Amino acid sequence: DALIMCSARYGSEAGVALTETWMKAFSRAAYLASIELAREKGAFPLFDAAKYLAGETVKELDDDVRSAIAEHGIRNALVTSVAPTGTISLFADNISSGLEPVFSFSYARNVLMPDGSRREEQVSDHAYRLFRRLKGENAALTDAFVDAQSLGPSDHVRMQAAVQKYIDSAVSKTINVPEDIDFEAFKNVYVEAFESGCKGLTTYRPNEVTG
Repeated sequence: DALIMCSARYGSEAGVALTETWMKAFSRAAYLASIELAREKGAFPLFDAAKYLAGETVKELDDDVRSAIAEHGIRNALVTSVAPTGTISLFADNISSGLEPVFSFSYARNVLMPDGSRREEQVSDHAYRLFRRLKGENAALTDAFVDAQSLGPSDHVRMQAAVQKYIDSAVSKTINVPEDIDFEAFKNVYVEAFESGCKGLTTYRPNEVTG
């Protein structure tokens, strides 16, 4: 949703650049907060400055952050991750779901009720509603309005790889692939993710069993 409101298409060069800017700031703030906690409470029990500072992600931190870790230690062995937030985001007015693109700008969702029955609810995306409120119901959507169904697998991989650079743990991400994707193309999604530095990968292909 943030990319949409900044008129940057998910997976595009501009979208990747913006995402990296945001993630670098997020990562820096998170490490500095953990360093402050270490100053107050001490580093995590197994902290070894030399080994920690040699870590793949930690080596890429700003020099002042690395110096602070060397001096004060760090409270958290791992500081950042992208958790699975698909359902959780619905409780926050259907705003951005972690790293995922918009699933669909408007769709019907079956909600399980306490008595075991299911109720159909209409769901619309936060950015879509905000855009309509600001620009009007008839305003043409910008190129940034893309959803999971209209993006290619490479768009997903590019975004995951961009975020992974600033995450010391792992990234929760589902890469949607078309139902008719052939084996070689499917295999290449995993190869591209591996070569891009992604730590893990989940794909989803529509089928008769799961819908």
